[in-house]
Amino acid sequence: MENGMPNESEPAFDAARVRPTLQAIARLISTDRRIVVLATEKAEILLSNKPAAQLELDASALQTAFNWPTLCTRARRSGSVAVSVTFRDKRLEGELVHLPLGNAAAFLLRLVETDQEAVLLQNRARAATLLRVSHDLKTPIQSVLASAEALFDSRANCAGRTNPDTARVEKSARMALTHIDKVIRVIRGELTSTDLQADEDFDLAEESRNILDMIEPIVQARRATVTMKIEPEAAIDLHGPVHIVRALLQNMFDNASKHGGETIDIRVACAPEPTTSKDGRKERLITIEVADQGGGLPAAQKARLLGSGADGTRDARTTGAIADRTTAGLSVLSHAIGQLGGNIEVFDRIAEGGPPKNNPVIGTILRATFSLPQTSTYAPPNTKEHPPAATDNGLLQDIGVLVVEDSPSSRDWLVRCLSTAGARVDGVENGFKALEILKQPQAVEQINVLLTDITLPSMSGVELMQRINTERSRKSMAWHGRILGLTAHTDTRLEKTCLALGMSRLLEKPIRTAELCRAVKNAAQGKTDTGAAKAIRLKQRSERATATLGHPLAQKVVAELIGQLGKKAALGFMIRAHAEAQTVIDKVTQDSQYPDCKRLLHSATGSSGLTGLALLESSLRQIEIALDGPVANLNAIIAEANQALHVTEEAISRIESEAGEGR
Repeated sequence: MENGMPNESEPAFDAARVRPTLQAIARLISTDRRIVVLATEKAEILLSNKPAAQLELDASALQTAFNWPTLCTRARRSGSVAVSVTFRDKRLEGELVHLPLGNAAAFLLRLVETDQEAVLLQNRARAATLLRVSHDLKTPIQSVLASAEALFDSRANCAGRTNPDTARVEKSARMALTHIDKVIRVIRGELTSTDLQADEDFDLAEESRNILDMIEPIVQARRATVTMKIEPEAAIDLHGPVHIVRALLQNMFDNASKHGGETIDIRVACAPEPTTSKDGRKERLITIEVADQGGGLPAAQKARLLGSGADGTRDARTTGAIADRTTAGLSVLSHAIGQLGGNIEVFDRIAEGGPPKNNPVIGTILRATFSLPQTSTYAPPNTKEHPPAATDNGLLQDIGVLVVEDSPSSRDWLVRCLSTAGARVDGVENGFKALEILKQPQAVEQINVLLTDITLPSMSGVELMQRINTERSRKSMAWHGRILGLTAHTDTRLEKTCLALGMSRLLEKPIRTAELCRAVKNAAQGKTDTGAAKAIRLKQRSERATATLGHPLAQKVVAELIGQLGKKAALGFMIRAHAEAQTVIDKVTQDSQYPDCKRLLHSATGSSGLTGLALLESSLRQIEIALDGPVANLNAIIAEANQALHVTEEAISRIESEAGEGR
């Protein structure tokens, strides 16, 4: 063995209790010709074998190349996770398994050593991934077809008016295209099972509504009804594997939409208070419940879903809608709940009106429960305790703004700043949703300015402006308000393109609150202030250039943020921007060829700049530049970015401590 036993003096480690287990693991590791490492969640090596030593897979390598804390969190949640990473110019494929050891826990990393084994393991994982992704593809396509049929059938009744089904067709088509793109990327090897399990911030309420919008045409085509209750009604901000959560929601809703009888009742609930997990993490308990009236599930399929060992084949004695329920969706559902570390329960839905024994089974109640940590946000401060800056207060009174920004932290920052200045503000994450809102008749009166990021998923800001121009020429959009652009990287050619399409002005991130509010005010009034903008832009670039390890924050930006929002809310935005940067740096570390890297880097760069994380913003910009250069240069810049993450986190913690002392 290349490393000895764990430190038996550690209070959390009961050596005597787990020594036989460790000895057995040690024998297995020593005889394994693959790369094997047993380590703690802090990347402390407990045991390793010769292939691991030859690869120089030590504690430092685990931290820098494998995003170790995140991997351990996911393995602890689901039992094991796939690992796909490039280390020392080698593509490594394998698995990380969570091993409880008495009062402590360890994680067994097992990686393939030869190219042939890597290909076999990768193909096996890819085949399983393709099964899930391909199955999920069916529902959006069926939704597009059902929406199109409704659109054509109602055309005669909608003569001279905007057809309300148009937006639904576009939404379903967008989701179908997203799934198709996912399948293609998996087939090409651009998207691995690790990517599909990656954790990120998301709003469970919004995801649930999106899935419901997608399946509703299918339900309506059957002349059925579906209701959904979300508790609480506000946003449910969580951090976790959003792709897995979407798969869970889609398959639960999808099964009921196709076989759920006349009435389907959906409930999405988040526990009001967080609970503490076994490893000390604060998490929220989530319950997803779908009650249908399509008859009960056959025993074999119920056993398959609950993981009791049945083969999951259809019950030959069952006929009708129940027999048509396929097992593929249930397999995906079982996998999803397993990855979330949760549970699935299945109940027979009994007809109401009498004792259960005397009433027939009319349907199925499917209940999924799992826990995920809440997004690191803070509640808005009391405006009486922290009044907005006098220069912005009321400046945008009676002005309506629609913000289009894919970065959640940047979007929330923009919405908060503009609303604090008196504007009516709505925020959406992509151009498709923006178009839906702008096509509504009330948009003419309610929205004066569209503020859009240029680098957006699926539809860029430039493409959004082109679509707006097309809709206006077709007379299908009455809105003719002003458009402002936002970008973390501006150049003369991009600026000319945007202005030629009708944009009033292209703003560069980071942008100060006062400049942002003035730009929105001038756009609403049809004015321009490009000269002042260029002067401010040069000054801000100079401030970014002076950021160092000793001074990682842009003090003027931070002071302005605190002055306008208060320390508590300002810290919330800074912490979220830091977390966004951490996520994208981890993604680049794992796979610099990840297809969405540049867009995610752009978003993280913008949110870091907006919240005063100057050194981190500069590091992210350097990664963007280095992505097109030699790998050696990229690795060095990533190492610097990780250092920037560390010192920035310490700087934020100091402000947080000062805020605590102030209380």
